[in-house]
Order: sequence, then C-alpha cells, then structure tokens
Amino acid sequence: MKLRRVYPLIIGFVLGPATLMLTVGILILVFGSAARDYVFGGLILALVTTTIIGTAATLAVLYREANVAKLQTEFVNKVSHDLRTPLTSIRMFVETLQMGRLPDPARQAEALAILSDETARLSALINRLLDWARMESGKRAYHFRPEPVGAVVDAALRAFEPMLLSGNATLTRDVPDGLPLVRCDREAIVEALLNLLHNAYKYTGPDKQITVAARVEGPTVLVTVSDNGPGIALRDQKRIFEKFYRAKDPLDRTIEGSGLGLPMVKHILTAHRGKVSVSSQLGAGTTFTVALPVAIPA
Repeated sequence: MKLRRVYPLIIGFVLGPATLMLTVGILILVFGSAARDYVFGGLILALVTTTIIGTAATLAVLYREANVAKLQTEFVNKVSHDLRTPLTSIRMFVETLQMGRLPDPARQAEALAILSDETARLSALINRLLDWARMESGKRAYHFRPEPVGAVVDAALRAFEPMLLSGNATLTRDVPDGLPLVRCDREAIVEALLNLLHNAYKYTGPDKQITVAARVEGPTVLVTVSDNGPGIALRDQKRIFEKFYRAKDPLDRTIEGSGLGLPMVKHILTAHRGKVSVSSQLGAGTTFTVALPVAIPA
C-alpha cells in the first residue's frame, strides 16, 4: 500500500477519536466540580497529547522510510544502468576482436583503448560501492597522523591531473606555506578532496574554473574547492550529503554518478572529527569546505 493511502487512514483512525476525547476532557475540566473530575480531565488531555505526538512521530518515520526506500530503488536502477553500459561495450568489442572484424592494427589499438577505458570505469564504480559498504558496516580503518596540508592537497591534485587533460579547465592552487599540520588519514582525505574536484569538473560548463584554497580558522584548517558552475539550489543543498540523493536539476541526470560521492566525503570527515559544508548560489558557482582539526603537538 502506498504511503499516501496510509496517511489518511492513520489520521482518520487517530485524530477522530483523539478530537472526541479532547472535547470530553475540556468539558470535564470546565464543568466539573469535584477534584476527581479535574484529575480525570487532566488524564484525558495527557492521553490525547501523547497520542497525537506519537502519531506525528510515526508519520514522520514512515515518511522518511518511504523516501529512503524510493532513493534506494533509484540508486539500484542507476547503478544497474552504470554497470550494464561498460559491460555492454566490453562484450561488444571483445566479440568484434574475437571474430576478426578489425584487421586494421590502428582500429584494433583503438578498440583496445576503449576496452581499457571501460574496464577502468567499471572497476572505479565497483570500488566505490565496496568502499561505501565498508563505511556503512564500520569496517573501514583510518590511520591518523599529523600531515602537512599542502602535501595532502598536492596529492589530490596529482590524482586529478588526468581529468584536466581531457577538457578545458583552469585550476588554481591557493595553499600558503606555514599552515599547521592536520590530524588525518592522508589517503582518505585525498579521496575526499578528489571527489570534490571531480564534482567541480563534472558539474561545471565548458569554461571550467576550479580553485583549491586553504586557511586556518581557530583549531581547524579549512580546505575549499570552488567552481564557477551553475550552483546548487537551496532545497538540494540541505540533502546532497544524504546517501543515494542526487540534485533535482534535470541536467544533472545526464551526468554519471551514483549519489554516494558526497555521503562518502561526509563519512570520511565525520571519522576525522571534522566536517564538510557547502555554500552555493544558482548561477554563481559552488564552494565545498572541508574542516580538519589541527594536529595537537605530542
């Protein structure tokens, strides 16, 4: 039964009797004269209040569970499509090569290059799903140590370089020397920053301008990844860190993604006792901020 059909039933079966009991309780309190009337009326009002609060909480839980179920279904459909697409290409090119339909060495090399790209794409998606499963089950281990911010940022930028070669993008690094060390798992934070860099690249137009900056603010170091993209609507900013959620912009639906990238970033930062936040305006770009605790000197 769909949730929108359940809501009227719950409201009807609960609010109807609750309203009647509320009326009775008020009448007893207003017109009662004995002490027991006031006690009885008060008990009725307390019971009605508890019933209404419990019903509201139940409806909220049902609504949330329904949304999660819907997002999970969309996620399964999206991942199934993302897995099927490279698999189809791999199977097609393998069969073509097996049947000798590409005698030209140049065409064979082109087909092998496509096979390599599709295999890497498939492997990346599977690895992301496995990483998320480890995070959800609490089995991902983090190794914290003091790390220089500049070195962590540079490691993420090196991993991001291949994507810069495939399009028109300007990348600016604004990380001053002398920043305090941060307490982090370098590999995990590089993964988080790389995810934000990939998003900045994917969701920005043809003239891509991406800036990575860092600064100190109190007991934390803030690392920001900014772009000149179309921005994120306020309604989506509140939910983009939820698992499986993707922005409602129909243009975003044409861009590959599982809806796990930003939740993984949030999970990593939570494990570091840090946080990730977003600041964006439609038509004015987006800035993601990663806050990492400064390492305490031994």
